[in-house]
Amino acid sequence: MTQHLIKKPLYLASTSPRRKELLEQLNLDFDVVNAPVEEVALPHENPESYVRRIAIEKALAGFNKVAGKIVWVIGGDTAVLVAEQEIDSGMDAETRRFKVLGKPKNQADSYRMLSMLSGRSHQVLSATAVVFDGEVFSTVNTTKVHFKALTDDEIKAYISTGEPQDKAGSYAIQGLAAKFITRIEGSYSGVMGLPLFELNELLTQSGYYSN
Repeated sequence: MTQHLIKKPLYLASTSPRRKELLEQLNLDFDVVNAPVEEVALPHENPESYVRRIAIEKALAGFNKVAGKIVWVIGGDTAVLVAEQEIDSGMDAETRRFKVLGKPKNQADSYRMLSMLSGRSHQVLSATAVVFDGEVFSTVNTTKVHFKALTDDEIKAYISTGEPQDKAGSYAIQGLAAKFITRIEGSYSGVMGLPLFELNELLTQSGYYSN
């Protein structure tokens, strides 16, 4: 089913150019609302619960900034998870299974993350939330991404481009890092930050496409 610029009040609660670009692929008429939230995990919160909560909080924050209740607001959040190579016996079972890689603090942090991803697979969790008339609809997509083994020179050359600096896990699948990825199992748009199939389902569930 192809949508043709439905004229209903739709907002994307994100200033991410990647999410904006992805939403434009659905050929929908929307506006962007800047509604930042504090992205801090709660004690003992597992990664899936965390990304879903942050996506919902972003959508609700956006909903509270626009006029009226009969509006649809989209929020999203993404986390990169890599399996722990060494298990700390002091960690609980949920914590020690995966390490969450957020946005790098600096080039050294980028190097650390890319070294962890080198020659291994990792998971990308991409949560999407839609708020309509105060009601929340949400889902989490999980995609497995496989990296080739990276040389020290490849990692340093990639970091020098500046691309990793604001990306979860220190890489952009739609950018230069594409040459490092041998395959993915799941959603390409989810790895970019907004899984379009799941988003379309949420918009359907929330009545966006109904007359």
